Amino acid sequence: MKSRSLNMIGSVVLAGLLLSGCATYPSDTGFSDVENILVQRLSQRIHWQQDTAEDQAAESAVSALLSGELELESAVQVALLNNRRLQAIYEDLGIARAGLVQAGLLRNPVFGASIGFTEGGGSPDLRFSIVQDFLSIFYMPLRKRVAESEFEATKLRVSGAVVDLAASVGAAYYQLQAAQQMLELRRQVAGASAASLDAARRLREAGNITGLDLDNEQALYLFARLDVEAIKVVVSQRHERLTRLMGLSGTEINWQIATRLPELPADREPLETLEIRAIEASLDLAILRQDIETMGRRLGIVEASALVPELELGLEAERDDGEWDFGPKIAISLPLFDQGQARIAIAKAEINRLRREYLALATEIESITRATRKELVTARRMVREYETVLLPLQARIVEQTQLQYNAMQLGVFQLLASFERQIDAGERYVETLQNYWLARNNLDRILNGRLPDERPMFERMEK
Repeated sequence: MKSRSLNMIGSVVLAGLLLSGCATYPSDTGFSDVENILVQRLSQRIHWQQDTAEDQAAESAVSALLSGELELESAVQVALLNNRRLQAIYEDLGIARAGLVQAGLLRNPVFGASIGFTEGGGSPDLRFSIVQDFLSIFYMPLRKRVAESEFEATKLRVSGAVVDLAASVGAAYYQLQAAQQMLELRRQVAGASAASLDAARRLREAGNITGLDLDNEQALYLFARLDVEAIKVVVSQRHERLTRLMGLSGTEINWQIATRLPELPADREPLETLEIRAIEASLDLAILRQDIETMGRRLGIVEASALVPELELGLEAERDDGEWDFGPKIAISLPLFDQGQARIAIAKAEINRLRREYLALATEIESITRATRKELVTARRMVREYETVLLPLQARIVEQTQLQYNAMQLGVFQLLASFERQIDAGERYVETLQNYWLARNNLDRILNGRLPDERPMFERMEK
């Protein structure tokens, strides 16, 4: 009797272990789905470093790209292959995939044992039990659907992080080019100021100008020279920002890019139906839709488990007077106080909040898209105005001033002043051209599914 009872208890334990058992962990972490989401959005490839032979190929690709002058597409590719923070974000896929696996597992059975001693001696009473959360079997499909929805949302969030990084690299690239081009112009201003100061010193020695005039020229030269030093710092800072985005260190930091911004493209951007395209492409809206679906499935679990949150079934065996008695055991939670009202209300409120966030975000996407389109159109028009009107006008002014200076109708200071105004116009042109490329980068980011940082585009280059 004892042996048969213990064998039965052992069988129940084994059955529980098999029911809750060990599933083979899946190798698919959803990274291929992320690649599929991005294939229509970015031309570059992505790679998740997982200590495989492919890691070496990615490192070789980065080294090859850094060996020459970095174009924008190459800089983005380096970042997507090498950025450490992006590699950390990829681990969210593994975490979400593990959550999905966990949702498909039953809870472990609970084994209990007790021993009682009778007064006056005698054989002790032994009691064993094993119970399993019975309802978890029925809730498993619901839990799996919630985990699947969370997994899909994670894929979208990871895809959004990739798009964000690519756009950030684009912005940093254009800002560095603009700073380098501005440095070139500031050096020309400093050169003109140095020439003006040299002329002023000769005139002062000849007694043709006052000491105040010489001091003014010296002050202008010092301001111009300090402007050069200040923009050097800006260039260095922007170089370092792009270095960080590309995840480079050590000897890899000595990369180079073209020192001038690209010219305005001849073809205009297709700006029709931008708002519709932005809404359709939005990864942020897709994430919210997935979050709404997840909360809806969570609500299903809450409603299903509101009145009977726990139900345990199992087997209990007891030895009394040397004989074993065994039979079924059941434990059920009585919903006397908590009938799930608060949990249901919270889940419903969360769903309503997400729905309202969805509508608010859709409105914001349309508005930001319109604002970005306006920035792009305005910047293009201003760049054309500089190229076709203002810069040629300043060039003619310098040319005519040079002729009058040669004819001794104007002084050297007037000639240098006209040259400085020409360079100032060049600086404003560079700033406007930078604004154009930043606006275009932001528009690409929107159409790739992510919103840009809301910062004023039309602002002067920092001194």
